[in-house]
Amino acid sequence: MEFVASTEPSAVAAFLETSKRLGGCTAALTKSGGRWRAHSWTELRSRVLRCAAGLARLGLGKDDRVALMVTTRLEWTIADLAVMAVGAISVPVYCALTTDRIAHILKDSGPTMAIVEDARVAGLFEEARRLAGIEQGLTLIGVEQGAETVSLADVEASAEDGEAESMEAVASAINPDDAATYVYTSGTTGALKAVVITHGMIMAEVMAAGEVFRFTPAQVGLLALPLAHVLGRMIQFYHMVHGPTVAYAESLDRLAQNYLEVRPHFVCGVPRMLEKIYERIWDYLGRSSQRTRRMAHWALKVGRDHSHLVQQGRYVPLKLRVDNFLADLIVFRRLRRRLGGKLRYFVCGGSQLAEDVTRLFHAAGIKVLEGYGLTETFAAVTANRPWEYRFGTVGKPLPGVGLKLAQDGEILLKGPMVFKEYLGLPKETREAFDGEGWFRTGDIGRYSRDGFLRITGRKKEMIVTAGGKNVAPQMIEQLIGSSPLIASSMVYGDGRKYLTALIAVDRGRVGEELGVGSMGLGEPASDPRVRELVDAHVRRCNRRLAQYETIKRFAIVNEEFSVSGGELTPTLKIRRDFVAEKYSELLDSLYRP
Repeated sequence: MEFVASTEPSAVAAFLETSKRLGGCTAALTKSGGRWRAHSWTELRSRVLRCAAGLARLGLGKDDRVALMVTTRLEWTIADLAVMAVGAISVPVYCALTTDRIAHILKDSGPTMAIVEDARVAGLFEEARRLAGIEQGLTLIGVEQGAETVSLADVEASAEDGEAESMEAVASAINPDDAATYVYTSGTTGALKAVVITHGMIMAEVMAAGEVFRFTPAQVGLLALPLAHVLGRMIQFYHMVHGPTVAYAESLDRLAQNYLEVRPHFVCGVPRMLEKIYERIWDYLGRSSQRTRRMAHWALKVGRDHSHLVQQGRYVPLKLRVDNFLADLIVFRRLRRRLGGKLRYFVCGGSQLAEDVTRLFHAAGIKVLEGYGLTETFAAVTANRPWEYRFGTVGKPLPGVGLKLAQDGEILLKGPMVFKEYLGLPKETREAFDGEGWFRTGDIGRYSRDGFLRITGRKKEMIVTAGGKNVAPQMIEQLIGSSPLIASSMVYGDGRKYLTALIAVDRGRVGEELGVGSMGLGEPASDPRVRELVDAHVRRCNRRLAQYETIKRFAIVNEEFSVSGGELTPTLKIRRDFVAEKYSELLDSLYRP
């Protein structure tokens, strides 16, 4: 089946149209009890409409807010579409957030209902509700049995057939300017704030993405991203509008097995998903025989040389074509088989990906297509195309996107997927746009000679040293993180005479490198063997940097940066102000004689 563009005003109306068109075809795959089950478009349509009618029976109406604290699973999609079908507004909440941040979201958004994963999440929700000082009762619905008195299955079952069918008319009456969801920004600095996402924004993004990635109903996409993340959410709606089968991964820990079972044609994810595969490859080679390592290194060199010429659209010599065929036969087919055998595209967003990783996958016949977007644009505004791509860039603007660079390099945007307001924050909304209505992204970029956009840093996170040098810390952190020994790092030095870094090591990898195992390390920060390893790596990194970008001193911290620890946002960006305050004494010590 071919790609079919939608003319519907909202994603839920477009989903209902797609479900009618595809009927008995497979809409989704889920795993339960060790077996994968196929769900048809007809089944999915019925469940969404029945869920919407059941929610309406519980009193949910237009513009009411519903908090969603559920992991990536089919029930999230059903609940999300059902809430929107009623004309209500869904409010995604990461289950991994700290209680005080969840409380802030609840107090700010004012939900009248919440759909939670299980009893544990229900308890977390109730704790956050009390912390927020919300006294009025909230209808609490659980996805898994035993979470509380009302289950999502009960909500679906409560709807009469006539009520369910009547919801289609309600969904079709949704206006593109109506609010569909409030998505809270990652909050690398300051308090979380809600971006008001309209139905029109969602459809503009999904249709623009459809012009770039023309996946069909005959193809399967593996979905592992959190659906509280705009990239995961956009991919959800892409599936629901355009019709490819969506396979819900069991978890990130089970992803390797799910690749083999589902055999996806495409995956949308973040760099860390690819980096883990890349690291496993090198770990395997490190344990292999010398002959195997020589063969693998030869294949990688051939693959990279071939990849470079293909990407540039240049002639590939006959010998290189033959060598590449042999490299594929001996090495790269094995990698593709480990990923199911059918994977050809990995759509990647969230942060920069090292070119070495991209080239390895390209050599193996898998195109990594990086893109760039924000919560305020409901995911991507630029992307590399399957037919037009450059490694190390985030591609070119999507159809309908206006993009220009300010004098200082800041990326400015206009377009139908660009937001109009932050919830209840008129001052912050005004400050987000310039006098001509261009959205100030806060990201710094530049164009390649052939018009592909590169992200070089965050405007607010740019470090200006005491010597007046501007430094993008993300680029240096990416370089430091290129070693599997490094788990986390943060570069510091705004207003200081030189740059320093906080570094957390991967205990397992370092323990293996030292031959003592992770349990034999003790405290990495005070272990001279660990410091010697990290120091050697930092020195290697410094040789690839300009003098003013080099790390003069560093400190090792015992704990990896994490969401639960507060150092990372749910999208794994560093909360620099938080980290700088948490380790203020340690950072100050790096500038003492």
